[in-house]
Amino acid sequence: MKKYVSIATKYLAILCIICIAVLLSGVVLIIVGSENISLQIGLTVFGGMFSPLFLISYFADRSRTLMIDSDMVIFPRGAIVNGKLTFKKTVVKLDEISSVESKLHKGDKILTGDCYFHTLKLKDGTKITVTLYSYGKEAEKEILEFIKNSVL
Repeated sequence: MKKYVSIATKYLAILCIICIAVLLSGVVLIIVGSENISLQIGLTVFGGMFSPLFLISYFADRSRTLMIDSDMVIFPRGAIVNGKLTFKKTVVKLDEISSVESKLHKGDKILTGDCYFHTLKLKDGTKITVTLYSYGKEAEKEILEFIKNSVL
């Protein structure tokens, strides 16, 4: 079983570690009794506010792993099944997929970039639409090739 994790997970982990280090340095300055009170308060408050935020964000993003097995794909929550957004993981057996279609969605280049919406059409008529841009371009190509090769 191969797992794909979002690129943002790594950055959130780094930010969380930095904020924890800032919090710990503020606590150490308080314990040591540094003369700069504003630095003690600033580091402690900054680290105390942002480390839980980034930690929660890290675990939330970490739960969005995409898993590929030899006979099925498990998409994270957020897939669109027959036009309705699902808030649970979507399991798709590879032998049930009849076709794969990719459609480019142009972004505004300010807030959003270009991304592909991949629609998996199943043999029972169900359409599942997913985006794979959060896993990176190489992973997106790899996932799509695996699904397309299993369909043929």
